Amino acid sequence: MTARVFHTSDWHLGRQIGRHRRDAEFDAVLNEIVGIAADFAPDVIVHSGDLFDGHRPSLDDMRRAALALRRLGDIAPVVVVAGNHDTRHVLSFLEFMISDLGTRTCTESRVRFATDARPDGLLIAEYPAAQGELTVRVGGLPYLHPNRFAYDFSDPATATATYAERMRAVQADVYRCLAHDRGPRDVLVYAAHLFVEGATPSHSERKISIGPDFASSAMGLPKVDYGALGHIHKPQRIDGVGFSARYAGSPLQMDFGEIRDTKSVVLVEIAPEREPRIELVPLESGRRLVRLAGTMDQIRADASRVGDAWVKVSVQADSPVLGLSESLSEMLPKATIVGIDEYRPGAEKQIMDRTTTADDLPSVEEILREYLADGRVAGRALDHVMATLTDIQADPDPADGTGCCEMSLLAAAIDGHTPENIDRAGVLTTGHTTDSEALR
Repeated sequence: MTARVFHTSDWHLGRQIGRHRRDAEFDAVLNEIVGIAADFAPDVIVHSGDLFDGHRPSLDDMRRAALALRRLGDIAPVVVVAGNHDTRHVLSFLEFMISDLGTRTCTESRVRFATDARPDGLLIAEYPAAQGELTVRVGGLPYLHPNRFAYDFSDPATATATYAERMRAVQADVYRCLAHDRGPRDVLVYAAHLFVEGATPSHSERKISIGPDFASSAMGLPKVDYGALGHIHKPQRIDGVGFSARYAGSPLQMDFGEIRDTKSVVLVEIAPEREPRIELVPLESGRRLVRLAGTMDQIRADASRVGDAWVKVSVQADSPVLGLSESLSEMLPKATIVGIDEYRPGAEKQIMDRTTTADDLPSVEEILREYLADGRVAGRALDHVMATLTDIQADPDPADGTGCCEMSLLAAAIDGHTPENIDRAGVLTTGHTTDSEALR
């Protein structure tokens, strides 16, 4: 006698790689998720946040999310927790779409959204399981930005508390509501979108949201039968909390920081007073993300194993490679190349720091000689160029040092000379040297 929970998260519909949209991949992986859910036949489905990649998803992505959630709702009741990329307004409109423009209740559409973290607004949903012999209680906590505490919570004691302390109090409220009048046949599931300290990010998450100021204590998580967590894109379990808690992760590799991540959904079977049975089912619909690095010969040897993938290439060459983009495209006919870096070993220059003095900087002559030598200018040709530079530097600068005729007239007047002693260019015609000339 077990309750079955299907856990997915962080779809990030609308996510692109560079300028490339991934609509076909999202359609394929959502079909795969729905298929796995149908085979598992869960009692409840939990999506732990970030349906969308942006706060203003496109109509296509709204339609894609509505259809997928509607299909999941036909399999089992669905609880969706708002992530940091989701907004209440967008999810409210999505709920309106799923409910046939508001003509069906959330119970009839079987999709509910957790968007409020205040004690009187928390989503606590109950669903029958095991042919009615068990009850699954789901408590949903949406993502809480620190600013939300100022808007949504009026307790002045929270003003000086750390984020972790405030989150501990909010999660305690969730547990109180979830465990109220709990019976022996009740199974508790905590669904939340948050960063738990100790979790390993993929770094495709927003960096500011996974910093220490946004971390929740692992020991502050409610003690439930299963914790369905979202926000971190790398699938993983959270250890040291005294119960089973997992990040389901994103269904596609979001960027090149996730090339080693195997994406999956989580199947959970829970019996009262027993450790849940957890199975990870890999997702196979997304294109791989691949990095290739080395010389052109090395890349050519590896290219045959790449196939249909998103690819970033770093090419090592002794000199600039003509037609590099075209050559790589021929080597990788099925791939989409989203970035090409070309570098030459030994061509890197030392970066000057703030302690560098003028004496540490190379002279103009040294810079020019090194530049020409790199360009294969040597021998007598190099000597000729350097000699020419010396001649140019020796010529007087017409804009510097001689002064204009008005300045000469002024200097002569100060020295007591009359205009008759000065020619039209402002130069003294007398043979002696004045104090002003000596100074010049």
